[in-house]
Amino acid sequence: MNKKYLKPLILFLIYCILWMIFSVVLYILIPKGTHLTQYLNINSIGTEMGLIFILIIPASSIVGYLFGGYVFSPVFLYFHVKIFGKRVDYGIRENEYSGFKYGAEGIFSSLMAINFTLLLLNIPGLAEIVVGNSWDDATGFIRAFPVILVFTLFFTAILFSPTWYLMDSGILYSNEKNLKETNKPIEVRSIGRWYGQFLKGYAGFSVVLTYFDFIRIFLFEQPVFEPILFIVLLLIFIPFPLLLILPTIPTLIVSDKMKERRVKHIKKIARKLGITSQVEVTFKTLE
Repeated sequence: MNKKYLKPLILFLIYCILWMIFSVVLYILIPKGTHLTQYLNINSIGTEMGLIFILIIPASSIVGYLFGGYVFSPVFLYFHVKIFGKRVDYGIRENEYSGFKYGAEGIFSSLMAINFTLLLLNIPGLAEIVVGNSWDDATGFIRAFPVILVFTLFFTAILFSPTWYLMDSGILYSNEKNLKETNKPIEVRSIGRWYGQFLKGYAGFSVVLTYFDFIRIFLFEQPVFEPILFIVLLLIFIPFPLLLILPTIPTLIVSDKMKERRVKHIKKIARKLGITSQVEVTFKTLE
């Protein structure tokens, strides 16, 4: 095993152990026959929570990442070339980075997934459909949240994966050839980062609102009858936006292991669009 994966894998293992403990606590405290959703044939909230957060969410993130990267990266690249191609030059810079980043890559997609989940929960009747026949106003939103989160994490993985694919491919563009026609400074930018800034801008803007909405809805507007359960929920949900990075670790490891194959795929598409030049970006000061 590559040493660069050791720390994130340990964190993911700790995450799994904590959810196992939390699932056991829920299994003991909540009567059997109560479930999160009618679509899982399991009559234990504790078992469902463990299944969702340990298996289903990491798996949905991986599938969304692969689908979004291979399907939408070429689409984004195509539209960038068609929209800006006459005004900029394109080139490919070999990416020599061999490290492994998981915190910075996972935080924005996780925050956006939480934001989308809260927005969906505000749709009248949606939470009731998810929970099914055992719906009740007191705990319905809490029970619907992790189920909807499976789908929003899948969707945000689709949204963010093209930015990772395109950044790793090293495809750059520059406005240098049109500088005489504008007062803009010279820019050399990654296409992947250009797409990513819009997603991160939305995710970053919604961070504070999402976080406080999350705490307000789940801890202070929904009555919890068992004091020990309230304490457990408090310990889980206050740092939850940051903890949600951890189930994306398997996705990011898969991404890193497939890097060479991904880069070849994107460069093949780039060549078909006429992007063949190799570039080297340097910055020198004149004295």
